[in-house]
Amino acid sequence: MEPFMNERAVLSVVAALTIGAWMAPLGFAQTSSTGALTGITTDPSRAVIPGVEETLTNEATREVRTAVSNENGNYSFGLLTPGSYRLEAALPGFKTAVRSGIRISVTETTRLDVQLEVGGLSESVNVEAAPVMVQQESSALGRVVSDTVVSNLPLVNRNFTQILGLSAGITVDVTHAGELGRGSGGQVTSRTSVNGARSFDNSFQLDGIDSNDFEASDGGNTGGTAVPNPDAIAEFKVQTGQADASFGRNAGAHVNIITKSGQNDLHGSAFEFFRNEALNANDFFFNKTGQKKPVVRQNQYGGTIGGAITQDKLFFFGAYQGTKQLNGLAAGKARGICNSNISSPPLTDDRSAAGLGALFAGRAGQNGGVAIKADGSNINPIALRLLNTKNPDGTYLYPTPQLIDPSQPFARQGFSTFSVPCTFDENQYMANVDYLQTDKSKIAVRYFRAMTESKVSFQNSASPPGAPYLLPVNHHVVSLSHSYVFSPRVFNEIRLGAFVAPWRQRTQTPVFTLSSLGIKPPYPQYDIRYNITITGSYVMSYGNDKQQPQKNFVLEDHLSWVRGRHNIRVGGGGTRLHSDVIDAWPMASLTFQSFPDFLLGLDSAGNGSPFSNVFSSSFATGPKDDAQMRSWDGFGYVQDDVKVNPRLTVNLGLRYERIGHASDRQGDDTNFDLNRANLNPPAEGTFQGYVVGSNYNYLSPTKQQPPAGVTRLDNNLVIKGKGQNTLAPRIGLAWQLLPNSSRLLLRAGYGTYYTHPIGLFYFPLGASGRTSLSQSGQFNAAASFQNPFGPTPAVSTTDRHTWMWTDPPYSPTTSNTVGGVLSQDFRHGMTQQYSLNLQSEFAKNFLLEVGYVGSRMTHLSSGISANQAPLASPSNPIRGVTTNTVANIRQRVRVQGFQPTGISYIDSIGSGWYNSMQASVTKRMSHGIQFLASYTWAKNLNTEAAKDFRSGRGGTIPGDQDMPKQRYGRSELSRDQRFVFSYAYEFPRPANQNSLFGRLVGGWSVSGV
Repeated sequence: MEPFMNERAVLSVVAALTIGAWMAPLGFAQTSSTGALTGITTDPSRAVIPGVEETLTNEATREVRTAVSNENGNYSFGLLTPGSYRLEAALPGFKTAVRSGIRISVTETTRLDVQLEVGGLSESVNVEAAPVMVQQESSALGRVVSDTVVSNLPLVNRNFTQILGLSAGITVDVTHAGELGRGSGGQVTSRTSVNGARSFDNSFQLDGIDSNDFEASDGGNTGGTAVPNPDAIAEFKVQTGQADASFGRNAGAHVNIITKSGQNDLHGSAFEFFRNEALNANDFFFNKTGQKKPVVRQNQYGGTIGGAITQDKLFFFGAYQGTKQLNGLAAGKARGICNSNISSPPLTDDRSAAGLGALFAGRAGQNGGVAIKADGSNINPIALRLLNTKNPDGTYLYPTPQLIDPSQPFARQGFSTFSVPCTFDENQYMANVDYLQTDKSKIAVRYFRAMTESKVSFQNSASPPGAPYLLPVNHHVVSLSHSYVFSPRVFNEIRLGAFVAPWRQRTQTPVFTLSSLGIKPPYPQYDIRYNITITGSYVMSYGNDKQQPQKNFVLEDHLSWVRGRHNIRVGGGGTRLHSDVIDAWPMASLTFQSFPDFLLGLDSAGNGSPFSNVFSSSFATGPKDDAQMRSWDGFGYVQDDVKVNPRLTVNLGLRYERIGHASDRQGDDTNFDLNRANLNPPAEGTFQGYVVGSNYNYLSPTKQQPPAGVTRLDNNLVIKGKGQNTLAPRIGLAWQLLPNSSRLLLRAGYGTYYTHPIGLFYFPLGASGRTSLSQSGQFNAAASFQNPFGPTPAVSTTDRHTWMWTDPPYSPTTSNTVGGVLSQDFRHGMTQQYSLNLQSEFAKNFLLEVGYVGSRMTHLSSGISANQAPLASPSNPIRGVTTNTVANIRQRVRVQGFQPTGISYIDSIGSGWYNSMQASVTKRMSHGIQFLASYTWAKNLNTEAAKDFRSGRGGTIPGDQDMPKQRYGRSELSRDQRFVFSYAYEFPRPANQNSLFGRLVGGWSVSGV
């Protein structure tokens, strides 16, 4: 087993890296929140000139940096705030060269060569800078999206993540204008895959601080990444591959967002955006049932302001955006939460036993047995109560169909559509302050907050109205950074920050409780938490409440040093991750296979068949989830960008990263180890196979020890903790192919990247370690509507540890489930990326890029049903069974006592390949027009082809569970060919722009994707 590094050890590593960074002259160029400028200074004969004094000035704040060209004529400025700059190059005997309008972009090194002319220092040559578009200093793939593009391109919800897919190599679902709230896009729910990576393998940073949703794979309703409004964004960079050693965490895209800063001039904006359903077509099913088209109304309003508190010293920037949305459509991925479509038998408003008996007379359940009597005398009183229950507004909880179609099968003759508009409210604020303490020292503070609340109308696309729930989220992102210039060649930036995103789900009080209907709940807590499903018809669901606050605390330091041909960077840092679950109660579930089954609700003895009318019932044997998951991450890197000669730059990097597995600080986390399980449990049952951490019962008042059979591990992780310490080499080159022109460039790179765990991988069995008691089919024969759950294990309400371990969870007579089992050998996925491409600035302001990009992925998270029943035969009997039938499947499973699909097992045995040809043409803004055309021809193959594996909690995994090669094929996210074109055109301005006419007709533009 790999040695486990505890929290103290990680803190020591982080401290050593930070101290080491301060003690050594290290690192050049850019970080996740800064950019860089470099170039070569030459004379008219193209000979390099050393000793040239280079002065760089931020055109907005007049911040000044100086450098001197070295013996190779190279000059460099690192750790620059993105923005527009002015460069002056001066040396006696030459005219002063001035280049203005130099755009510095986040994470990129801009190349600007300067050629001096012979003359006097008092003479100057002023030129509007046009740096080459080819990337001569790096092999990194991706591009910057400027504030012009963010502001101009049509964003239905003003969500910048909806244009992540403009670059080649990115697969992303098409944005749907009917989505609720911020819409599609974002972290995981957008299913954004970059060069074959999983959709959760992308990393977001806001002003250099991680803003990643670490619970994003756990069902789709979590908070997501922070999304500031477009008017507050200066630019963002989407790195799609070959990120250098300063970037880690994930193998997909690295999205670095930079928000705006103040400047010497006071500037501001105000905006109002609205839309409604006036031009929408009605939904097909709403037309069919004669319903009005769903309401869709949205208002977004706000403004920005920025300027100087003290000229050239202290600057501020502030922004506000409010959003109010009323949405009865909620299309796309949100379809079914603001409207529903329900098929049913042709129910009427006559809900008496006699009326229902006349309608359903002679109809038996799905599996035969007793039929419903014509007078309705054998209809279950619980079904009668449910069908006659009304909502507070007087409508039936189980509504009468809006449309009756006698030509359809009886079970689907009734049809209804409902639209109950969801609401979304958001208020987001931003406050940024920059302080130029001296010409060497700068302090920057960034704060972003977004408070949102969604009211969702339906739990399920087949739910009737009456069970809404709230989803409040409160994002905070704060950072404090200090940059210091030790000398013209040594720079430092230290950054401290936090990302906090408390999220919760809160349902309304149900119209009825199980006990009020006459149903015996398994435990009192389930009385208001239940799911009653009639297959193919109504789904009634209440009580899926929980809170999941998460926090990231970040400290990191980056130093840079320019020495001769070497631009060296070294950095280190650490992250403390908090991911909690509070008051998360599971639900008790009942499933009826047909409406007659629902009306009868008899056990098998009562209906005279081998099956109960209650086809399946399940509940969890344990308390609510209350988890406090914690982990430590740490990193250190060295990156050397070597200028071998004026035409060739080699990028060499090595990154160490500590990617910690999470543990519950309360000691409540548990797991199930298949290798320790008793495959043939004794009649009295067993706990064998369950494991707990070394800190088990840490906060328990009774300090109860686990029962016999439960293993206490030697760490807090409930797995072995393999693969937490990683090394990732990075190498790349950029080679200017033509001797006297930088317009044609060959770039190549290779690097390894690791996947950070999220969601499910933080919560193996949940904090309670509970097992789900689930019976179905013949094994649920004793269930009735009155007592669907049968005998339940005794519990203690004084100590949830006692509750957790009251009764053995499995025996030969049980048929239970245990979800989210994490393999003891689980480790982080690794991706190897490699690329080769050509860049050509074939005309002024035009860039052509074409090349190959590939990835090899190993140790991918992979899910199977680990209790698959193998085939028995006379030569291979299984527990004495030699035939294969549904009736004997419980005897043939791997671990007796669990269902054949009852052990959801997560391991890191998946693998995949990605190969692509990528091409793009970029037109830089000139003459009022800019555009980007991107094309990808790719194939993405992996052993989890059927699903993106965002969650893994349950779900059907096709094929032979023991033969992963059978599932090898095209990924769910594979798109063989993809073309995207984005553009912005600014109409010509009138000659007199300051006149009333000029202000009215000037500044208009058209854009699209």
